Amino acid sequence: MPDRLSMEVPDGVTRRNLLASGVAVSSAWLAGCLGDDDDELVDDDDGDDVGVDPDDSELDHIHFTQQVEPDHDYDPVVVNDVYSSRIVNHVFDGLYEYGPATDLQPKLASGDPVVEDDGTTIIVELKDGPQFANGEPVTAEDVAHSFLAPVEEETDNQTTFDMINDATAIDELTVEFDLGDEPYGPFTSTTLAHNIVHRETRLDDTDAYNEDPVGSGPYELVDWTEGDFADIELRDDYWDMDNVDVHVGSARFVSVEDNAARTSRIRAGDTDVITGLPNEDLGLLREEDGVVTDTVPSISYFYAAFNCNDGPTTNPDVRRGVSHSFSLEAFVDDVLGETAERMFHPIPGSVAEEWDFPVSEWQDATPEFDLDRASDLLSDNIEDGWEPEIISPPDDVREQLGERIAGRLREVEGVDIDPSVTRLDWGPFLETYDTGDADDYAIYTLGWSGGPDPDDFMWPLFHESSAGVNQGHYYDNPEFHDKIRQARFSPDFEERRELYIDVITEIVEQQVAIPAYNPVNSWAYLDELTDMQLHPVSSYKPRFAADYAAPRRE
Repeated sequence: MPDRLSMEVPDGVTRRNLLASGVAVSSAWLAGCLGDDDDELVDDDDGDDVGVDPDDSELDHIHFTQQVEPDHDYDPVVVNDVYSSRIVNHVFDGLYEYGPATDLQPKLASGDPVVEDDGTTIIVELKDGPQFANGEPVTAEDVAHSFLAPVEEETDNQTTFDMINDATAIDELTVEFDLGDEPYGPFTSTTLAHNIVHRETRLDDTDAYNEDPVGSGPYELVDWTEGDFADIELRDDYWDMDNVDVHVGSARFVSVEDNAARTSRIRAGDTDVITGLPNEDLGLLREEDGVVTDTVPSISYFYAAFNCNDGPTTNPDVRRGVSHSFSLEAFVDDVLGETAERMFHPIPGSVAEEWDFPVSEWQDATPEFDLDRASDLLSDNIEDGWEPEIISPPDDVREQLGERIAGRLREVEGVDIDPSVTRLDWGPFLETYDTGDADDYAIYTLGWSGGPDPDDFMWPLFHESSAGVNQGHYYDNPEFHDKIRQARFSPDFEERRELYIDVITEIVEQQVAIPAYNPVNSWAYLDELTDMQLHPVSSYKPRFAADYAAPRRE
C-alpha cells in the first residue's frame, strides 16, 4: 500500500503469547529446510503449476531476521511501522496490492476501481469467494470499516485515510468511497492498497484483534512474544491458494538490532534471511560462500528535522547554520557507503525521477559544509551557552547522524554551543519527538517509508494537520500548507507537480528539515533459497505467497 509506514517502531507492549490457531508453536523452532524439491504442486484452471498442497508436511520453514523489533501492532487499522507490516501483509489480503514493482493489482477487488463525479466518487466491486480465517466472507462492510476506522479512532496512520468523507456498502460486494467536494489524486494508485479487517470480530474487542488478528490472507499469526519472535503458518483453507505461488509453510520473524550479530547469524547459517545489510559487512557477505546479497532502492526518506515551533531553531538562519556545520556527504560515505544514497530533497529519488522534479536545483540550494558560514550565521543568531537537544530512535545510524551533527557544532568557532544527543527507546521517542517543545528537542532524526506519490511524504511529514501526529517541527507558513493541500486534492498531474516543486523548494531553502539519505532495501539469504524477490516497498519484503513468484528451497 503505502501503509505509509512511517517510523520503524518497536517496543511498548508486555509479553504476550498468542495462539491464534489454537496450535502452540515451539519457541525452539530452528531455521532449516523442512522440505525438498518434491513438493506436490497444485494446478490452476489452466493446468499451470502455481503452488503447493497446503496439507503437504514437507513445506519449507523460513527463519527471517529483521534489524528492528516491530511494534507488534497486527491490526491494519492501527499498524504504522515497517517491521510489523511485514508480518501483517501475510495475515491479511489487501483490497489492492502491489505487484513485483509499485503497480497496484486487484486482490480482494474484482477489477479496477470505477471513478465518477470528477474523481470524488470511487466504486469498487469485490470478488465473490474470499473468506477470513474464521470462515466468514469478505464483504463491503468489512472494506468500508477498514478505511474509515483509522480516522474515527485517530490511529497513528489516520493521515493515510483522512481524505475519505465516507465509505458505504452499496450491497454485499460493492463499496462506494465518497471523497467529499474534492478528489484525491493518489487515491487509486496508493490509498486503495489497504489490508481489510473482519469488522465484526474487530469491533467485538479491538485490543484483542490487534494482538490476535483475523485476516483473509494466506497465513495466520499463531504465536508471538515481544522481544523474541513472531510465527506465522500457512492456512490450509486459504481462499486463493490455487492462484498463488507458495512453498513456505511457516516462518519465524525475529529481530536483531546489532549489525555484527545479524551478519554472524547468516554466515553461520543460523537464520535464512537477514535485512538491513551493514555497509561495513557488505563486502564480506558478498564473498561468503552459500550466501546471496541483494539491494534495491527503497521508497524511503531519512532526515533530521528542526523544531520550527519553539526555541532558536525557529530562526531559519540558525537552521542554515547547523546545516553548514557538517558534511552529510561525508556522513553517508563514512557510515552508509553502498547501503544508501545522499538525498537533497524530502522525497525518495525514484518518486522525484518519476515526477521529473528539478533535483539538481534543490541540490544547488542545499547548504554546503562551510564552518566559516556556520560560524557567521550561528554567532549572529544565538546566545552563547546554547544546549540544543538532539534525539534519535533506537537505531545506530540515526543516532550516529545526531552525533555527527553534535560533534561538528562543537567545532564551530566564535560561538559557545554544547549539544547533547539522546537515543530513546521507541515508546519514549514517540512521546517526545512531536511535542514541538524546545526543552524536548531542537532536532530529531527519523525516517519514513511510503508509496510512489509525493503526497505520501508531503502530507504526513509537513502539513500542519500532521503536527503532533507524524511530525514534530510545526513549520508555520499558511501558504505553504495550503499548497500541500491543493496538491493533495487536485486531479491535474501538472498542477500537482508545480505545487510540489514550490513546496519542496521552500523546505530546502528554509531548511525545515535536512534530507539525509535514501537507504536501499537490502538483504542476504542462504543460496539454497530461490525466487527471493526484494521489493522496493519495504513492508512487501518478503512475499511468501504471491501471484508472481515466492521463495522456495532447492
